[in-house]
Amino acid sequence: MSGIFIVFEGIDGSGKSTQAKLLAEWFEERGYEVVLTKEPTDSDLGKIIRKLIVEGGIIDGSRVSYETEALLFAADRAEHVKRVIEPALQEGKVVICDRYFYSSLAYQWARGLSLEWLIKINEFAIRPNLAILLDLPTKESIRRIKVRGGATEFDKLVELQKRVRQNYLKLAEMFPEMKIVNAMASIEDVHKDIVALVEHELL
Repeated sequence: MSGIFIVFEGIDGSGKSTQAKLLAEWFEERGYEVVLTKEPTDSDLGKIIRKLIVEGGIIDGSRVSYETEALLFAADRAEHVKRVIEPALQEGKVVICDRYFYSSLAYQWARGLSLEWLIKINEFAIRPNLAILLDLPTKESIRRIKVRGGATEFDKLVELQKRVRQNYLKLAEMFPEMKIVNAMASIEDVHKDIVALVEHELL
């Protein structure tokens, strides 16, 4: 495949969507054709996941078991890879994805599932050229979530986000394509750091 595949990861409030959009614009300004995508996807399956899990159970899981949750995410991802990511890369495009399988590993591992099993059910997922981990202290994550009115039950959320952040940092040691960027800086400075990383690693 001749395209470039970049993924953004990080705990809630770390700026993934903002930075993914800015990087897509940066590539487009340089003449690249860009596919900006996300997980869960906007497919029918992705919508089911949002309804069951993202809207219904960010803190204590969803209306389904954690194993079912993990398998639903993996199924949505399998469709995403086959229908969106692989075709775009084969056409030489830049694919920028807001969350990917590292999110499943970080969050579902934090909920007590086996990391080995989570990696196994996501074996089909092609690895990106670069996975950018926007690292943010949990306290700042919660502050940003509160500002945008995105959650309740903050005590439970803080504990989950702490575990997820630690998991992301462990994953960065396990996956060489994952690079850490400090998400505490301004939006402009974070974008500059990302561009420097992309130029150094990929271009």
